[in-house]
Amino acid sequence: MTASARPAKPSVGRASLFYLVFVMYSYTTGGCFGLEEQVTNSGPGMTLLYHLFVPFFWCIPISLVAAELTTAMPVQGGFYRWVRAAFGDGWGFLAGWWNWTASFLLGSAYAVLFTDYLGFYFPQITGWKHYLVSIALVAVITWINIRGIQMVGRVSTALEIFVLAPILVMSVIGLAKWKHNPFVPLIPPHRPVFQVFGVGLALGLWLYSGYEQLSTVAEEIENPRRNYPLALACVVPISMVTYFLPTSTALAALGNWQDWHASYFSTAAQLIGGP
Repeated sequence: MTASARPAKPSVGRASLFYLVFVMYSYTTGGCFGLEEQVTNSGPGMTLLYHLFVPFFWCIPISLVAAELTTAMPVQGGFYRWVRAAFGDGWGFLAGWWNWTASFLLGSAYAVLFTDYLGFYFPQITGWKHYLVSIALVAVITWINIRGIQMVGRVSTALEIFVLAPILVMSVIGLAKWKHNPFVPLIPPHRPVFQVFGVGLALGLWLYSGYEQLSTVAEEIENPRRNYPLALACVVPISMVTYFLPTSTALAALGNWQDWHASYFSTAAQLIGGP
């Protein structure tokens, strides 16, 4: 085929990269939610240190590997195809199977976390109602994913703006009400070492996971060799700020690290900024 007869490559629009950043951010971070029990298990100081240093030893290396391999093999299936090409069909199958299984568990965990936060506004959501809301959320998100990555991008963008706007306001008000050192105490007194450096670190690793996942839809991304690495370069620092800023400002304003529990950010926002 001559050069003149080759089909023109689709132009790389900013919207495709923009949507990719939001989809990747939604999958890997999605907000500061879920880290509250890290504060009580590891202590406020150690929690903040985890969010400053874990990315450099965990998510940044993984994101660089994902960017390199996506550039080399921008194929549908992503990491499953990489493992299959390197180690054969057996390990490729296991990589896909393990990820598929983990996705069910993670999806269920996120649905329960969402319903826990919703319970702050609607305390009557308990028992079977809690299960029903969680299942309904899984069904809605599944339908959105079936519609394709463009639909996922649009919905993710809208939801993230809706979610992050009040978090940003809370952080600004928290800065204005700074009264305590958020790094004190570094670790909780009389807390078992396993909880400080085991449970807390495990939560940190979980919060900074998933940067390779969107490689599975590389063929649905415009110019993945360019856009996937750029999206990673944007998402990793945004994730760090998302976890560190609201946690540190809430601790600095309130100083009540012992009270942090699952879905506590809603309570913190109410104490800092009012109902």
